[in-house]
Amino acid sequence: MLNAFLNLAVRTVTEPRSVAAELLAMRLDRTMLMMALGLAVVLNTIVYQLSLLAAPPTSNLPILFTSALIFALFIGLGLVLSIVSVTYAGRFLGGKATLEGIMTLIAWLQFLRFGLQLVTFVLMPIIPGLVGLLALCATLYGMWLLLQFIDVAHEFYNLFTSFGALVLAGLGIMLGLALAISLLGVQNMGLTPYV
Repeated sequence: MLNAFLNLAVRTVTEPRSVAAELLAMRLDRTMLMMALGLAVVLNTIVYQLSLLAAPPTSNLPILFTSALIFALFIGLGLVLSIVSVTYAGRFLGGKATLEGIMTLIAWLQFLRFGLQLVTFVLMPIIPGLVGLLALCATLYGMWLLLQFIDVAHEFYNLFTSFGALVLAGLGIMLGLALAISLLGVQNMGLTPYV
C-alpha cells in the first residue's frame, strides 16, 4: 500500500496529466471523497500543530493558527471553497469537470501536501535553512500540478484557459474566506482588521 502511494506520488511529480486521468477514471463516490478530504484535513492539522510545538513561534500567533480545531475548520472551508470554485469557474469557461472529479484531484494533492509537511518536519532540525526553500519550491510546483490537473479534469487541453479558471477560482476562494471571516468576526479569530 505504501509502495503504491509512493509510486503514485513520484508519478504525480513526473507525469501529472496521466496521474490526473487515472485518478478521474476511478470515479470515486462523494461519501468516500468527503472522508478522504476530512482525513487530509486532520493529518495536515496534526503535522502543523506538531511543527508549532517543535519550533514555537517567536511572537504570538492569532488563534486561527494556534487552535487546532479552528485551524482544521478553516482548512476544511478552504478546501470546500476550492473544490466548488475550481469546478464552476472551469465550467464557466466551457470546462466539463464534475464536483467529484475535482474533489478527487484536490484530495490527492492534499495527501501529497501532508507527505511534504512530514518531510519538512523531519528535516527542520537537520537543515533548517533549506526547509524554507524546499517549501517555497514545493508550493510553486504544487500550483503547476494544480494547473495540469484542472486542464485534464475540465478537458480544456489549453493551459491558458486552465490558468484563467484558476484565477477565477482564486477570486471565488478569497471572497468566500473573506465572507466567512467577517461572519465569524475578525477579532474572534485573533486577526487584526484593516482600518
